[in-house]
Amino acid sequence: MAPIAIYEEQINHYKAELAGYKRQLNLLGYLRLLSFLILSFFVYQYFRDLFEPIWLLPILLMLGVFAGALVVYTRLQEKQTLAKMLLELNKKEYELATTGKSAFYDGAFFMDDTHPYAGDLDVFGYSSIYSHMNRTGTLTGANFFAQFLKAPWLGVEKTGERQEVVKELAPKLQFRQLLTAQAALAGEKSEDQHELRLWLDMPIRFLNDQFVQVARWVSPALSVVAFIYLIATYNVYPLLAMLAINSLILRQFLKEINRQHVLISSKERVFSKFSILVQMINRENFGQAAMLNRDQEKTQEAGVALKRLARIVNIWDQRMNMAIGMLLNGLGLYDLHCAVILEKWKLKYKDKVAGWMDVIYGFEIYNSMATFAYNHPDFIYPEVNDTQSQLAGKGIGHPLIPVEECVKNDIAIGTPQQFLIITGSNMSGKSTFLRSVGCNLLLAMCGLPVCAEEFTCSPMKIMTSMRIKDSIAKHTSYFQAELLRLQEIVKVLKSGERVFILLDEILKGTNSEDKLSGSRSLIAHFLQYHCLGMIATHDLELGHMEEAYAGRIRNYCFESTIKDEQLFFDYRIREGVARNKNATFLMKKMEII
Repeated sequence: MAPIAIYEEQINHYKAELAGYKRQLNLLGYLRLLSFLILSFFVYQYFRDLFEPIWLLPILLMLGVFAGALVVYTRLQEKQTLAKMLLELNKKEYELATTGKSAFYDGAFFMDDTHPYAGDLDVFGYSSIYSHMNRTGTLTGANFFAQFLKAPWLGVEKTGERQEVVKELAPKLQFRQLLTAQAALAGEKSEDQHELRLWLDMPIRFLNDQFVQVARWVSPALSVVAFIYLIATYNVYPLLAMLAINSLILRQFLKEINRQHVLISSKERVFSKFSILVQMINRENFGQAAMLNRDQEKTQEAGVALKRLARIVNIWDQRMNMAIGMLLNGLGLYDLHCAVILEKWKLKYKDKVAGWMDVIYGFEIYNSMATFAYNHPDFIYPEVNDTQSQLAGKGIGHPLIPVEECVKNDIAIGTPQQFLIITGSNMSGKSTFLRSVGCNLLLAMCGLPVCAEEFTCSPMKIMTSMRIKDSIAKHTSYFQAELLRLQEIVKVLKSGERVFILLDEILKGTNSEDKLSGSRSLIAHFLQYHCLGMIATHDLELGHMEEAYAGRIRNYCFESTIKDEQLFFDYRIREGVARNKNATFLMKKMEII
């Protein structure tokens, strides 16, 4: 079944599920109201009959019914919230599949014009690679995924392992969508991970303090004795004395207690959801996917540990209720008990937490990649090898252009030609083709399927100069900004790295003669290094470089056709240098001249 049909089926399923939850919640609401009214009646009878014991049993029974209904109501609300999240997720998937427009977060925050390729290849922002792929639910996961797209781990072995991960996760629709929904429901805040690290790095203070260890047990015992004494003798002074003593004890540690509580408080929901995520990961069978199995091994005890941490944090957060905090601290040094229990947890798991978090955020990356693969069943997994620098493919299209609009072309670089010079008239498809090749190479190195019929490449660092911008704030002109980008490319080439270069109409900031001379010299300079590349240009004279560097440079072009006063493009790549021009025709057509 096609993804569109499955998402439509999922939408109908969750709509029906939500309607069922609504009915059940309404019934439970009536049950709670009815049980409360009956409970009130029994309590009234109990007091009216001067505390007749016969009424205690029905009172306790109705209390149990009311409490049970409340517990079930709360659990149903959680299921309803999850179902709503899953419904919205499937609606977004359906919209993306049918319209090509993504309602997922587009990563605009991560846009960086100085990055070697992110701006030119539309990795972030509106209708970007990130917006089509991103299924992360946490802020940190979103950041990790952005960094991964900016710098995928190079290497044939790593790429192969990631392909295994994507192939294993892609069919697991329910697992993937639950992972996204539960991660989003964690409600992670921007400061949560930083505060967690600060808390973990704080030295153990209370656990090793002998006075604290004695006081936190002796104090509650003495408070119980004082309370019993109060009941027996109506003498309140021993209990007041205990309240005063406990207050003085807590005052000595209040600053350190508050420091810890500020860092760890209000994170019960995050830890609870992370516990669910880890348990989901540990329950799933990932077949032969080595990376996923290694991650499972790292998190065997994480589910229980994080769930316990969530409970401890929730219990300690009760101190924020003034009445409860004063009562529990006054009678039993509640803060010290919680601080000690948390330090015991930290002592046991401190060195493992970072690894657990990496697994969770790593799965968010894998989930995003697998969803992209699932949504494009017609894409193929590329062959990535390290035998020689190469990029060759048949039927290459842009991965974000809808199938019915996408024109595909063949290309081969490194077998043996090192650089392709692509000429063509305006709007003929040169820049789009460069981006198609660059985007597919990025997908291939990430371990993802690509938009092609065949695709073979070697791991290479992508560097581009296509959309250069000047900067008033940095006092950088357009031409200077372009030179700085080209300088960075040469710097990387000199380091010996294997690079794939994409250039679009370079040196536009100078005159035609200087531009042609500079372009020739630059391409000739690139040929000295371990790189492959493509340059799109209107300078037809650059085509003569094929003769000077036979076998190393090859000419290709895109053509346009003017017929019956209409301009036509077929967006097909051809060998040779472009012959047709259309700038003057377009200016006349638009009545500019």
